[in-house]
Amino acid sequence: MTFLQRFFLIGIMGVCLSAFAGCSSPDYSRTNESTVFSKEENEEIMRLRINGDEFQVKLEQNQTTEKLRMLLPKKFRMHDLHQNEKYYDLPQSLPTNATRVGKIEAGDVMLYGDDTLVIFYQSFDTNFSYTRIGRIVETQNLAERFGVGEIQIERSN
Repeated sequence: MTFLQRFFLIGIMGVCLSAFAGCSSPDYSRTNESTVFSKEENEEIMRLRINGDEFQVKLEQNQTTEKLRMLLPKKFRMHDLHQNEKYYDLPQSLPTNATRVGKIEAGDVMLYGDDTLVIFYQSFDTNFSYTRIGRIVETQNLAERFGVGEIQIERSN
C-alpha cells in the first residue's frame, strides 16, 4: 500500500470515528407543565401539591401515563373511598393494561377501569385489577397527610 493510499485510508477512518462519536443517546431531560424527566435514571416524575404538601410521583412508562399527562387538569379534587384510597373520575377513558396486583402499597397510583385515577394511602391485599400509573416517592405518614374526605390536588412545576 502506498503512502497516499494509507493517508487516504487513515483520513476516512478518522472521519468515520468522528461521525460515530457524534452519535449519542437521546436527551430525555425535558419538562412540561406537570412532569420532569430525569436524564440519569431515565425516569419520569410528576409533581403534585396535595393539601398543600409537595409529592413526587415516579411514573410508569406506558400509554396510560402518556395520555394521563395530557388529560389531567391543573387542579382537581379527589374523593375518599374505604378510608384507604382517593379517587378522581377522569373526563375520558385512558388506554389500559390492567393486571391483578395482589397487594396494594401505600403510595401506589393506579387506574381503575379505564377512567378512574386512584391514589392509595394504606397498604392492603386485593383481588381487583388495576393499570399501574406510578408510585409516590415519599410515603411516610401518607394517611395522616391525606386526611379524611376530599383532597385538593394541584399539578406543580
